Amino acid sequence: MAWTNEDGLVVRFGTDRAAVKNSGVTAENVHKTLVHKFSYADVANTDTAAADPEDPFIPAGSVITRATLYVTTAFVGATAVLDIGLKVAAGTNTDDDGILSIGIAAIDAIGDVVLGDGALVLAETGDLTAVRFTADQYVMTTYDTAAFTAGEATLVIEYLEIE
Repeated sequence: MAWTNEDGLVVRFGTDRAAVKNSGVTAENVHKTLVHKFSYADVANTDTAAADPEDPFIPAGSVITRATLYVTTAFVGATAVLDIGLKVAAGTNTDDDGILSIGIAAIDAIGDVVLGDGALVLAETGDLTAVRFTADQYVMTTYDTAAFTAGEATLVIEYLEIE
């Protein structure tokens, strides 16, 4: 049983709940997470290989809301730059540094944490239409300038399926 106070507040008791409306938090718009662990040996100069069909992916119609890189073993590589981006299943690059592009100084110690600030991260661009994927997306890691000789990291990508 429920009633409305003089100030308009609806008072409910027991298991009495409000009716579901078309807005608000539902299981359909909860963030999903993709975790990608990799080592320096997985970071190539280029990556145009077709994705392994068993690899996790970000589904078409999704947007990346946040990406965080956690260094678990210090990276080594003189002037190396780590690029993390996305590609489609066939191997075509969507954007090879669309999640982040970071120099060695930011990832050369265990415990370094780097936030993705690339063009495919909604929090950085603020443009939903520019970062909404039209095809499934797979993580790709490449380097610029020089190869890495050591290092491991875990990339955590948070995304929303909005289609």
